[in-house]
Amino acid sequence: MEPINASLQGADQFEVAWRLQDSSPQKLFITNDSTAYYQSDSQWKSVLPSGERLPVKQSAKLPEAAKPLISLNLKATERSLTLLEDQKELWTYSLPETNQIRPSSLQYDAAEHIYFQDNTGSWYSLDRNGKERYKLLLQAQDNQLVCKAAPSGDAFCTSPSLGILAVREKINAPRLIIDGKERFFPQRPEIINDRTFVPLRSIFEAMNAKVVWNQDTQTVTAVKGSRTISLTLDSEKALLNGKKIQLDAPPVLYQGSTYVPLRFVGEALGATVIWENATRTIQIIN
Repeated sequence: MEPINASLQGADQFEVAWRLQDSSPQKLFITNDSTAYYQSDSQWKSVLPSGERLPVKQSAKLPEAAKPLISLNLKATERSLTLLEDQKELWTYSLPETNQIRPSSLQYDAAEHIYFQDNTGSWYSLDRNGKERYKLLLQAQDNQLVCKAAPSGDAFCTSPSLGILAVREKINAPRLIIDGKERFFPQRPEIINDRTFVPLRSIFEAMNAKVVWNQDTQTVTAVKGSRTISLTLDSEKALLNGKKIQLDAPPVLYQGSTYVPLRFVGEALGATVIWENATRTIQIIN
């Protein structure tokens, strides 16, 4: 494979996680589980955030593209982005005089990070405060480069010259594999007080459970088949079909989401849960 014709500024925190050869990628879109789909030689292809290719049956119905979960009040000009709140300008981010913003490329992820391309095709990411996170700068203009941000914050870019590549934040969060497929959510598994915690809603919904949050009682209820599970924040007691279960740690609110001990997922949903310490990988078999 030829060397990549681009440079990543912000490489201390972000990286080009992988790059795959493809001479004619087009029609790139990303699904809610952060899988990339694109067309090449009139055939649909898909790639997991890990870089693993998955076969796509050409007769199968394609999944829907992820829909934006947020919409910031951004004012875009040729060279700048300004965030407005209550008709006040909170910040302005400006490009060099030779560069222009492509308004149609403006995107967000679930954490309210901002993404866009300029007229050369280069790809930018800002945080909600207008601070630059990283830039994927092209050494030569590429009008065919298309980049998309996944809800998880991973970004995918395609063009005949670059193939398909992924830009990802460098993190130490454990990998999560459900039924043999690596999954990526905006809320990642976390190690809290030496225990592995996982985001309840993301995990349970990925395993086909319906999740309801009661703000008044700070209680989460999940239903899957004949199983009904109820948990309350900061309580070491849970209910499974009305029977009490002792948790090894209480659910916690972390970065706005309810997290539960990994071990509880298996007990609650009847799944097999394996923690691979050597690779920091969570395996859940439904």
